[in-house]
Amino acid sequence: MINKSFLNKIASQLKLFQRERGNIIKLSRDILQASKEAIFATHRLDYKSAQQNIIKAETVIKDLKKNYDKSNRLQFEGSYLAAMEEYVEAKYFLAIMKNEKLDLLKSGNISPEGYINGLADITGELVRQAVLQSTTGNFKNLQNYRNLTDDLIGFMMNLYLSGQSRQKFDEAKRNLKRLEQILYEVKIRELENK
Repeated sequence: MINKSFLNKIASQLKLFQRERGNIIKLSRDILQASKEAIFATHRLDYKSAQQNIIKAETVIKDLKKNYDKSNRLQFEGSYLAAMEEYVEAKYFLAIMKNEKLDLLKSGNISPEGYINGLADITGELVRQAVLQSTTGNFKNLQNYRNLTDDLIGFMMNLYLSGQSRQKFDEAKRNLKRLEQILYEVKIRELENK
């Protein structure tokens, strides 16, 4: 015989879990959206708007931690993990563009994979920024973007990466080649114009 109150308790806990999970997914989308908007604003060199979006993301992160991080629960929600990777990317991309030091972030419980994946994704943003700046004739930061990407790859190369982190690392290596190609083409054009 099964204790019906036991089954009712399980059903009640499941309903609560599903309701909370829905809220976490919705709030994680808010973090993701604010982070994406921060990245786009950074590409436009609109640092004020980028910072406002990062603050918006951090406010939601703080609320999520306060309301749902019992027993480290957020670390098991895929939507939250994806949002935190985008947040890492946005926060660090803005820091790079403002020539600020990259350091441990105080917002959220960011996993090592979250940092790795966010840092790997930044290399794609640096390629986009290199293309944007090259088209306007601003070549002064291209070497810095290449060097930073090389440093990130050098760091990641010493890690055992698997799954999504490995895929993002491989993409970062391709981004390094793209940056080197952009630099090469700029140098060739400079030589041709002499």
